[in-house]
Amino acid sequence: MNVTELIDLINQLGVDSDYITPHERELYVKYLNMANMELFPIVAKGLKTITNKIDIFLDAASQSFLLPADLFYIRAVWSDKTKLTMIDIDKDLTLSEKGYLVLGSAIFCNLTTSGVGFPIKVDPIDNVSKMYITLFYVSNPKTLVENVNDPLTEISTPIYPVPYHHFLAHGALYYFYFANKIFLDKMVFIKDRWDQDKIELTNFKNYGL
Repeated sequence: MNVTELIDLINQLGVDSDYITPHERELYVKYLNMANMELFPIVAKGLKTITNKIDIFLDAASQSFLLPADLFYIRAVWSDKTKLTMIDIDKDLTLSEKGYLVLGSAIFCNLTTSGVGFPIKVDPIDNVSKMYITLFYVSNPKTLVENVNDPLTEISTPIYPVPYHHFLAHGALYYFYFANKIFLDKMVFIKDRWDQDKIELTNFKNYGL
């Protein structure tokens, strides 16, 4: 379902009006994006089709690997054939051999005493040979719109598998009811449905949606 179809579904499930005004369409898109921001962190951990892969070269000045500007969620970090493990800063700050630490917009690894052999190749930006790591990550969510003007930041069809598109309509309806303080009985029902949607999506993402 695209955004236009989702707007029609929201109207059908909600007020069932014969005509959706431009202002109402604008509000429905706003609430769809609010719902999307709740669902996206769930699928970011399990939806493989939105995972990016890049090689990050060592920054000599900071002795770290600078993260991409569009990073939303780190799926995995590898050094050649060795998978690295993120260090829990609430428990320990020691950089173990196969550990990495995320501080700000950079990844820090044990480059000196680690037994991990960090691979080296030529950085295409400056043609200098450098250590690098391979990052699998999810980019920031794009804004849902009816008509796409900027493909880099906007989409007209949700990234979720089609059977889960209607979850967005449930979430948008909940935000619509909550914002307008109307149909309170319907709001209670849709909130329960919306909560169940998020649980269902969480369970299914564990099977690699």
